[in-house]
Amino acid sequence: MTGCATGPTSRLSKDQPTSAATPTWVSGSHTITVDGRHRTFLLDVPKNLKPSAALVLVFHGYTGSAVKIHASSGFTALTEEHGFVAAYPQGTMDARGNTFFNVGYEFHKESKVDDVKFANELTSRLVKDLALDPDAVFSTGMSNGGDMSYFLASQPDPFVRSIAPVAGTMMVSGNESFVPKKRMSVMEVHGRDDTITRWNGDLKNRDRWGAYYGTDAVMRFWIDGFSLKKSEITRLKNIPSDRKQIQLHRWWTAIDDTEVLLYEILKGKHSWPDNLGRQEVSTAAEIWSFFDRHR
Repeated sequence: MTGCATGPTSRLSKDQPTSAATPTWVSGSHTITVDGRHRTFLLDVPKNLKPSAALVLVFHGYTGSAVKIHASSGFTALTEEHGFVAAYPQGTMDARGNTFFNVGYEFHKESKVDDVKFANELTSRLVKDLALDPDAVFSTGMSNGGDMSYFLASQPDPFVRSIAPVAGTMMVSGNESFVPKKRMSVMEVHGRDDTITRWNGDLKNRDRWGAYYGTDAVMRFWIDGFSLKKSEITRLKNIPSDRKQIQLHRWWTAIDDTEVLLYEILKGKHSWPDNLGRQEVSTAAEIWSFFDRHR
Protein backbone atom coordinates (compact mmCIF):
# COMPACT_ATOMS: atom_id res chain seq x y z
CA MET A 1 0.00 0.00 0.00
CA THR A 2 1.01 3.17 0.75
CA GLY A 3 1.86 7.37 3.91
CA CYS A 4 4.59 10.21 7.16
CA ALA A 5 8.25 10.04 7.73
CA THR A 6 10.14 12.94 9.11
CA GLY A 7 11.96 14.72 6.31
CA PRO A 8 13.44 18.05 5.39
CA THR A 9 11.59 20.69 3.46
CA SER A 10 11.65 19.61 -0.12
CA ARG A 11 12.95 22.62 -2.04
CA LEU A 12 15.34 21.47 -4.74
CA SER A 13 18.81 21.31 -3.27
CA LYS A 14 21.19 23.82 -4.79
CA ASP A 15 24.43 22.70 -3.17
CA GLN A 16 24.72 19.10 -4.24
CA PRO A 17 28.13 17.43 -4.15
CA THR A 18 29.63 17.15 -7.61
CA SER A 19 32.28 14.84 -8.98
CA ALA A 20 35.17 15.88 -11.17
CA ALA A 21 33.15 14.92 -14.22
CA THR A 22 29.43 15.47 -14.70
CA PRO A 23 27.64 12.08 -14.72
CA THR A 24 26.33 10.86 -18.05
CA TRP A 25 22.62 10.49 -17.48
CA VAL A 26 21.46 8.13 -20.21
CA SER A 27 18.59 5.67 -20.28
CA GLY A 28 19.29 2.77 -17.95
CA SER A 29 20.20 2.08 -14.32
CA HIS A 30 22.10 4.54 -12.13
CA THR A 31 23.14 4.97 -8.51
CA ILE A 32 23.62 7.99 -6.27
CA THR A 33 24.61 8.07 -2.59
CA VAL A 34 22.25 9.78 -0.15
CA ASP A 35 22.85 9.72 3.62
CA GLY A 36 25.47 7.02 3.09
CA ARG A 37 23.05 4.74 1.23
CA HIS A 38 23.53 3.74 -2.38
CA ARG A 39 20.19 4.55 -4.01
CA THR A 40 19.42 3.19 -7.43
CA PHE A 41 16.98 4.34 -10.07
CA LEU A 42 16.15 3.82 -13.72
CA LEU A 43 16.06 6.59 -16.30
CA ASP A 44 14.31 7.12 -19.61
CA VAL A 45 16.06 9.96 -21.44
CA PRO A 46 14.79 10.80 -24.94
CA LYS A 47 17.39 10.64 -27.68
CA ASN A 48 16.77 14.24 -28.73
CA LEU A 49 16.43 15.83 -25.29
CA LYS A 50 15.87 19.57 -25.49
CA PRO A 51 16.68 22.16 -22.79
CA SER A 52 13.99 22.88 -20.18
CA ALA A 53 12.30 19.51 -20.60
CA ALA A 54 10.05 18.18 -17.86
CA LEU A 55 10.89 15.45 -15.34
CA VAL A 56 8.38 12.81 -14.23
CA LEU A 57 9.15 10.73 -11.11
CA VAL A 58 7.45 7.31 -11.17
CA PHE A 59 7.39 5.47 -7.81
CA HIS A 60 6.68 1.75 -7.42
CA GLY A 61 4.44 0.20 -4.78
CA TYR A 62 5.23 -1.64 -1.55
CA THR A 63 7.19 -4.86 -2.34
CA GLY A 64 7.57 -3.60 -5.92
CA SER A 65 10.57 -2.37 -7.89
CA ALA A 66 11.71 0.31 -10.30
CA VAL A 67 12.21 -2.40 -12.93
CA LYS A 68 8.62 -3.62 -12.68
CA ILE A 69 6.92 -0.21 -12.78
CA HIS A 70 9.26 0.85 -15.58
CA ALA A 71 8.09 -2.16 -17.59
CA SER A 72 4.39 -1.90 -16.73
CA SER A 73 3.50 1.79 -16.43
CA GLY A 74 3.94 2.76 -20.07
CA PHE A 75 5.99 5.95 -19.80
CA THR A 76 9.03 4.89 -21.85
CA ALA A 77 7.47 5.40 -25.27
CA LEU A 78 5.95 8.67 -24.09
CA THR A 79 9.34 10.12 -23.16
CA GLU A 80 10.48 9.74 -26.76
CA GLU A 81 7.22 11.02 -28.19
CA HIS A 82 6.91 14.08 -25.93
CA GLY A 83 10.53 14.77 -24.99
CA PHE A 84 10.39 14.54 -21.18
CA VAL A 85 12.64 12.57 -18.82
CA ALA A 86 11.20 9.83 -16.58
CA ALA A 87 12.98 8.61 -13.44
CA TYR A 88 11.98 5.46 -11.56
CA PRO A 89 13.42 5.49 -8.01
CA GLN A 90 14.07 2.20 -6.24
CA GLY A 91 12.88 1.87 -2.65
CA THR A 92 14.96 0.37 0.15
CA MET A 93 14.40 -2.88 2.04
CA ASP A 94 12.44 -2.81 5.30
CA ALA A 95 12.72 -5.14 8.32
CA ARG A 96 10.23 -7.51 6.70
CA GLY A 97 12.41 -7.86 3.63
CA ASN A 98 10.08 -5.79 1.43
CA THR A 99 10.91 -2.77 -0.70
CA PHE A 100 9.24 0.48 0.31
CA PHE A 101 9.20 4.27 0.29
CA ASN A 102 9.04 5.77 3.76
CA VAL A 103 5.76 7.63 3.96
CA GLY A 104 4.93 6.77 7.58
CA TYR A 105 3.40 3.32 7.77
CA GLU A 106 2.98 2.06 11.31
CA PHE A 107 5.53 -0.74 10.85
CA HIS A 108 8.11 1.73 9.47
CA LYS A 109 8.06 4.08 12.46
CA GLU A 110 11.61 3.10 13.41
CA SER A 111 12.96 3.56 9.89
CA LYS A 112 15.51 6.31 9.33
CA VAL A 113 15.26 6.21 5.54
CA ASP A 114 14.56 9.69 4.20
CA ASP A 115 12.96 9.21 0.81
CA VAL A 116 12.03 12.89 0.51
CA LYS A 117 15.73 13.72 0.62
CA PHE A 118 16.47 10.97 -1.90
CA ALA A 119 13.84 12.30 -4.32
CA ASN A 120 15.06 15.85 -3.72
CA GLU A 121 18.71 15.09 -4.46
CA LEU A 122 17.88 12.87 -7.43
CA THR A 123 15.71 15.60 -8.91
CA SER A 124 18.27 18.33 -8.24
CA ARG A 125 21.05 16.44 -9.99
CA LEU A 126 18.97 15.56 -13.01
CA VAL A 127 17.60 19.09 -13.35
CA LYS A 128 21.09 20.56 -13.18
CA ASP A 129 22.97 18.08 -15.34
CA LEU A 130 20.29 17.65 -18.02
CA ALA A 131 19.23 21.32 -18.03
CA LEU A 132 15.64 20.39 -17.17
CA ASP A 133 12.96 22.83 -16.06
CA PRO A 134 12.96 22.96 -12.23
CA ASP A 135 9.35 24.17 -12.34
CA ALA A 136 8.21 21.16 -14.38
CA VAL A 137 8.89 18.30 -11.97
CA PHE A 138 5.96 15.91 -11.53
CA SER A 139 5.30 12.80 -9.47
CA THR A 140 3.17 9.72 -9.99
CA GLY A 141 3.22 6.18 -8.68
CA MET A 142 1.20 3.15 -7.74
CA SER A 143 0.01 2.39 -4.18
CA ASN A 144 2.99 3.14 -1.89
CA GLY A 145 4.30 5.14 -4.86
CA GLY A 146 1.03 7.07 -4.97
CA ASP A 147 1.39 7.78 -1.26
CA MET A 148 4.92 8.97 -1.95
CA SER A 149 3.57 11.43 -4.49
CA TYR A 150 1.14 12.84 -1.92
CA PHE A 151 3.95 12.90 0.63
CA LEU A 152 6.18 14.98 -1.64
CA ALA A 153 3.32 17.37 -2.39
CA SER A 154 2.55 17.72 1.33
CA GLN A 155 6.01 18.93 2.32
CA PRO A 156 6.41 22.46 3.74
CA ASP A 157 8.12 23.61 0.51
CA PRO A 158 7.29 21.05 -2.20
CA PHE A 159 9.37 20.90 -5.37
CA VAL A 160 6.77 18.99 -7.41
CA ARG A 161 4.54 20.99 -9.75
CA SER A 162 1.65 18.49 -9.92
CA ILE A 163 1.00 14.90 -8.83
CA ALA A 164 -1.00 11.96 -10.18
CA PRO A 165 -1.21 9.14 -7.60
CA VAL A 166 -2.76 5.79 -8.57
CA ALA A 167 -4.38 3.99 -5.60
CA GLY A 168 -2.72 6.48 -3.25
CA THR A 169 -3.66 8.00 0.08
CA MET A 170 -2.47 10.22 2.93
CA MET A 171 -1.74 8.98 6.43
CA VAL A 172 -3.60 10.52 9.36
CA SER A 173 -0.43 11.00 11.40
CA GLY A 174 1.09 14.35 10.52
CA ASN A 175 -1.83 15.42 8.34
CA GLU A 176 -4.57 16.09 10.88
CA SER A 177 -4.70 19.80 9.98
CA PHE A 178 -3.14 19.58 6.55
CA VAL A 179 -3.37 22.60 4.25
CA PRO A 180 -1.42 22.65 0.96
CA LYS A 181 1.56 25.00 1.08
CA LYS A 182 1.69 25.55 -2.66
CA ARG A 183 -0.90 25.61 -5.40
CA MET A 184 -0.66 22.56 -7.62
CA SER A 185 -2.99 20.31 -9.53
CA VAL A 186 -3.80 16.78 -8.34
CA MET A 187 -5.06 13.77 -10.28
CA GLU A 188 -6.03 10.60 -8.41
CA VAL A 189 -6.97 7.25 -9.99
CA HIS A 190 -8.72 4.92 -7.56
CA GLY A 191 -10.88 1.78 -7.62
CA ARG A 192 -14.00 1.68 -5.44
CA ASP A 193 -13.35 -1.99 -4.58
CA ASP A 194 -9.68 -1.54 -3.66
CA THR A 195 -9.03 -3.69 -0.56
CA ILE A 196 -5.41 -2.55 -0.08
CA THR A 197 -5.73 1.24 -0.21
CA ARG A 198 -9.38 1.26 0.72
CA TRP A 199 -11.67 3.83 -0.88
CA ASN A 200 -13.15 4.68 2.54
CA GLY A 201 -9.77 4.65 4.26
CA ASP A 202 -8.88 2.91 7.50
CA LEU A 203 -9.17 5.44 10.31
CA LYS A 204 -9.23 2.68 12.93
CA ASN A 205 -6.09 1.03 11.51
CA ARG A 206 -7.67 -2.39 11.10
CA ASP A 207 -5.18 -3.34 8.39
CA ARG A 208 -2.14 -2.26 10.47
CA TRP A 209 -0.64 0.11 7.90
CA GLY A 210 -1.45 2.97 10.23
CA ALA A 211 -4.60 5.08 10.11
CA TYR A 212 -5.16 6.65 6.71
CA TYR A 213 -7.81 8.80 5.09
CA GLY A 214 -10.42 7.72 2.58
CA THR A 215 -10.32 8.94 -1.01
CA ASP A 216 -13.06 11.55 -0.54
CA ALA A 217 -11.29 13.01 2.50
CA VAL A 218 -7.94 13.16 0.68
CA MET A 219 -9.54 14.98 -2.25
CA ARG A 220 -11.21 17.39 0.18
CA PHE A 221 -7.82 18.43 1.62
CA TRP A 222 -6.75 19.71 -1.80
CA ILE A 223 -10.14 21.01 -2.95
CA ASP A 224 -10.70 23.07 0.21
CA GLY A 225 -7.04 24.04 0.46
CA PHE A 226 -7.18 25.61 -3.01
CA SER A 227 -10.76 26.95 -2.62
CA LEU A 228 -11.95 25.13 -5.74
CA LYS A 229 -15.62 26.14 -5.91
CA LYS A 230 -16.60 24.74 -9.31
CA SER A 231 -17.23 21.02 -9.85
CA GLU A 232 -18.65 18.50 -12.28
CA ILE A 233 -18.97 14.73 -12.67
CA THR A 234 -18.63 13.02 -16.04
CA ARG A 235 -19.46 9.37 -16.64
CA LEU A 236 -16.84 8.00 -19.01
CA LYS A 237 -17.00 4.97 -21.25
CA ASN A 238 -16.38 1.51 -19.87
CA ILE A 239 -12.80 0.35 -19.59
CA PRO A 240 -13.04 -2.00 -22.61
CA SER A 241 -10.87 -4.74 -21.12
CA ASP A 242 -13.18 -5.50 -18.20
CA ARG A 243 -16.30 -3.33 -18.61
CA LYS A 244 -15.62 -1.27 -15.49
CA GLN A 245 -17.41 2.05 -15.35
CA ILE A 246 -15.46 5.24 -14.63
CA GLN A 247 -16.66 8.52 -13.21
CA LEU A 248 -14.44 11.57 -13.56
CA HIS A 249 -14.86 14.11 -10.77
CA ARG A 250 -13.35 17.53 -11.47
CA TRP A 251 -12.98 20.56 -9.22
CA TRP A 252 -11.56 23.87 -10.42
CA THR A 253 -11.60 27.63 -10.00
CA ALA A 254 -11.88 30.67 -12.23
CA ILE A 255 -8.82 32.22 -10.56
CA ASP A 256 -6.15 30.06 -12.24
CA ASP A 257 -5.70 26.65 -13.87
CA THR A 258 -5.44 24.70 -10.60
CA GLU A 259 -7.69 21.64 -10.68
CA VAL A 260 -8.28 18.37 -8.83
CA LEU A 261 -9.32 15.30 -10.82
CA LEU A 262 -10.55 11.99 -9.42
CA TYR A 263 -11.00 9.02 -11.74
CA GLU A 264 -13.36 6.81 -9.75
CA ILE A 265 -13.29 3.29 -11.15
CA LEU A 266 -16.52 1.56 -10.18
CA LYS A 267 -15.74 -2.05 -9.26
CA GLY A 268 -12.05 -1.25 -9.75
CA LYS A 269 -9.55 -2.94 -7.48
CA HIS A 270 -5.93 -2.28 -6.46
CA SER A 271 -4.29 -1.91 -9.84
CA TRP A 272 -2.85 0.45 -12.45
CA PRO A 273 -5.55 0.38 -15.16
CA ASP A 274 -4.62 0.06 -18.82
CA ASN A 275 -6.64 3.15 -19.66
CA LEU A 276 -9.13 5.55 -18.16
CA GLY A 277 -12.02 5.05 -20.54
CA ARG A 278 -10.37 5.86 -23.84
CA GLN A 279 -9.05 2.58 -25.20
CA GLU A 280 -6.57 4.29 -27.51
CA VAL A 281 -5.03 6.37 -24.67
CA SER A 282 -3.06 4.63 -21.90
CA THR A 283 -3.27 5.68 -18.26
CA ALA A 284 0.34 6.87 -18.51
CA ALA A 285 -0.59 9.04 -21.50
CA GLU A 286 -3.54 10.51 -19.58
CA ILE A 287 -1.20 11.30 -16.68
CA TRP A 288 1.36 12.94 -18.97
CA SER A 289 -1.37 15.00 -20.65
CA PHE A 290 -2.47 16.19 -17.20
CA PHE A 291 1.09 17.12 -16.24
CA ASP A 292 1.73 18.85 -19.55
CA ARG A 293 -1.38 21.01 -19.11
CA HIS A 294 -0.08 22.20 -15.76
CA ARG A 295 3.52 23.14 -16.62
